[in-house]
Amino acid sequence: MKKIKDKGAHYRKEYCGIKLDPARICLIYEISHPSQQGLVKKILCPGLRGKKSLKEDIEDIISGCERWLEIINEDEKNEKD
Repeated sequence: MKKIKDKGAHYRKEYCGIKLDPARICLIYEISHPSQQGLVKKILCPGLRGKKSLKEDIEDIISGCERWLEIINEDEKNEKD
C-alpha cells in the first residue's frame, strides 16, 4: 500500500511520545468553539503553513478574533431578545 503524504506535518511536533498538533491541543484544552479552534491552528504555526506569510497570518488571526467577538456579541444580543 502506498503511503499518503502527510500534508499537515508542519503542524505536528512530538513531545514525550505524543504527536502534538492543533487538534490534540484543542482536545487537551477542551476548545470546542470553531472560531477558537481556527485561531489555535493559525497561532501555532504563523507563516509556516506554506500559503501565507507571517504578516498575512497575523492579519488573519486579528480578523478571526474580531469575528469571534462579533459572534459572542450576536449571541448575547439574541439571549436578551
